[in-house]
Amino acid sequence: MIGIETLRPGLRSRAVALALMVSLTSSLVSPALMAQDQPRAENIAAARTLGVQGIQLADAGKCDQAIEKLTRAEALFHAPTILGRLGECQVQVGQIVMGTENLNRVIREQLPANAPKAFHDAQDRAQKVLVQAQPKIAYLTVKVEPQVAQTTVTVGGSPVPAALIGAERPTDPGTHEVVASAPGYLEAKSSVTLAEGGRQEIALTLEKDPNPTATATPVTTATVAPGQPAPAPADAPKKKSNTLAYVLLGVGGAGVVIGSVTGLLAMSKKGDLNCPQDQCPPTEKNKLDSAQTMANVSTITFGVGLVSAAVGTVLLLVNSGSSEKAQTTVKPATASVTPWLGWQSAGVSGKF
Repeated sequence: MIGIETLRPGLRSRAVALALMVSLTSSLVSPALMAQDQPRAENIAAARTLGVQGIQLADAGKCDQAIEKLTRAEALFHAPTILGRLGECQVQVGQIVMGTENLNRVIREQLPANAPKAFHDAQDRAQKVLVQAQPKIAYLTVKVEPQVAQTTVTVGGSPVPAALIGAERPTDPGTHEVVASAPGYLEAKSSVTLAEGGRQEIALTLEKDPNPTATATPVTTATVAPGQPAPAPADAPKKKSNTLAYVLLGVGGAGVVIGSVTGLLAMSKKGDLNCPQDQCPPTEKNKLDSAQTMANVSTITFGVGLVSAAVGTVLLLVNSGSSEKAQTTVKPATASVTPWLGWQSAGVSGKF
């Protein structure tokens, strides 16, 4: 069997594309993948098209164009044949750190027993490229003085994690701009050129900013826990309860009713007497005493009822005016009640 490497460039490109199509098609129907949630058929078809185009560009020596195609294809559907060629192209254009990481992913991937031969071939190819690319990785150590909190460092525009400040960082060979900054300090910059496989250390010194930007003092606002009402303003008037007013009105109503009934009973009993009040014989004395008691009860209950009703009404008016913040001042209400009792009548006279 003739290997792909022994074919002419044009035939080799077609053979690689054919192998990619076979591998993607077989992976679509493999039992291992059928047991999982499969990507949409449109995505697989698009990944196959982009992958073939990317590999053809890579074989033509146009890795700078092939990277975009292969990256899109890998994002749609993962296949070692795509990721391996992507890592290979990244190494060729100088993105050695990223390229070797992608090659490592291809090599370490555990392939199922029924994986296509193209996947195994992609792992073998990635292993050969990785062995040649790893020695080219450079290492850069960035130190910053003074060591202050919130220091940020970028190398070639890429942020450096705080854990790698002062430690060796795998970096692509070439020229990079290193920038360090921190709040309250002037920005420090420097340029460094790294050779393939080289190790270099750079130190940046931060100087105090003579004209620091004033930091606005945050305004503290009261927070309200969810589900709780917002606190009322300090000068908000408290709403007065009308409970006492309603109780007094109820007592007043009951007093007026009882006083009226007992008054009528007293007048009825006195009307039954057949003698003047001061000339009644002893036999009529009990009726006279009962009528007098009824009259007294009527006078008291009727008076209490009117007073209670009057006070309850005043309280309602005062509370209502206070809750609505009326601009007009309610004058204090006064009430006077004078009970009276006659021979055949009883009542209360009042002033409100």
